[in-house]
Amino acid sequence: MMKRIWVIVFVILSIIALVIAMLTTPSQQKKLTLATGAIGSDSYAYGLSYQVLLEEVGVELKLLPTQGSLDTIGYLNTKEADIGFIHGGVLEDKKEYDFESLASVYNEPLWIFYRDEGYSINYLIETTGKKVGISTTNDGTYDLMQRLSKENGLVENVDATYLSDEESIKQLQDKKIDMFITLATQDNQYVQELLADPSIAVMSIKRVNAYTQKFNYLESLNLYEGIIDMYKNLPSKDVNLLVTSQNLISNKNIPDELIRIFLKKVKTIHGELSLNHLDTQINTEAKLYVENGESWLETIFPYWIASQIDRLKLFLIPLIWLIIPLFKSIIPLYIFTIRSKIFKWYSKLQDINRRIKNNDEDILLIEKDLKTLQEEIEIKTKVPPSYMGEYYNLILHAELLEKKIELIKIKNK
Repeated sequence: MMKRIWVIVFVILSIIALVIAMLTTPSQQKKLTLATGAIGSDSYAYGLSYQVLLEEVGVELKLLPTQGSLDTIGYLNTKEADIGFIHGGVLEDKKEYDFESLASVYNEPLWIFYRDEGYSINYLIETTGKKVGISTTNDGTYDLMQRLSKENGLVENVDATYLSDEESIKQLQDKKIDMFITLATQDNQYVQELLADPSIAVMSIKRVNAYTQKFNYLESLNLYEGIIDMYKNLPSKDVNLLVTSQNLISNKNIPDELIRIFLKKVKTIHGELSLNHLDTQINTEAKLYVENGESWLETIFPYWIASQIDRLKLFLIPLIWLIIPLFKSIIPLYIFTIRSKIFKWYSKLQDINRRIKNNDEDILLIEKDLKTLQEEIEIKTKVPPSYMGEYYNLILHAELLEKKIELIKIKNK
């Protein structure tokens, strides 16, 4: 019976040790490399914010500046980056890459600025014959414009030059180029500078809804007059813009707990995450987090423990079914163990009782052995108060034998 007890105890302790080891051992990898746009771009600025927040929880985030989405694909493919910013639609026709999508984090409008010469431009076809500066700060602009130009039959009819945002603004203002196109948030400093320039206008695309129907990764944005700056009245009129999303794309070798804590910090910066306009299969852990948010476990435990517990659900269900019968057997085993401390003495009392009945040896010797046994019982038998009744029954049996011996001694006199 004792052997069975030790086997059960060993099994329980082994299970507990396994669970504790799984829950308290964080991922060995606590470093991530994030491919952003060029230094000065919106995605690079966001990357700096993520870096600060991740450092607070012991995760090192290295930023890898690139020329944008197309450049980032290369860094992800060579595993130089773990995660990268890539515009929606860029990977749509690039199925050869085995990446996963984490989330769509924010939107970037397509800004088409042109010199205001007294007439408005509302159609891409009107760029024919114009000298157009296309941003190299984020080559997602180049990719999107190639697609839109092809749709409008403009690929060979646009005199395009590729410049940094800063150089493009200078050349547009100096009349060296006629138009400047870039993808950027409305808070971007270069966008705000051009919106505030009275000699520069921004294209309000009339066929914006047609583009969103043809390209499922594009959305429309109605930028109302004054929405950016009420005092300066920026923009000075309502503007219809095309918008594409900045998505976070990753390789498949990143531990789930790092994916989760990374997205938690990303959400801290952007408020809400989305699974819309993603071009690759969605990472399972990212989908769980974006759809369900933080679990109550994450408010109690460090992120690696919470994520381990979450993944242990399937393991814990059969474990519980194993533990329940084990615990059911523990109570009887406990009772047996305590009672055995009392019952083991009865065999010795029975032996003394047989010696008394046989009457073939010195009664004084039997009496001596009985007293020795009583002393051993008193010293060695320690039981909980709830079992004292059985303990005193044992003492009573010993005292009955003691009285038997006294009667024999009186009879022999």
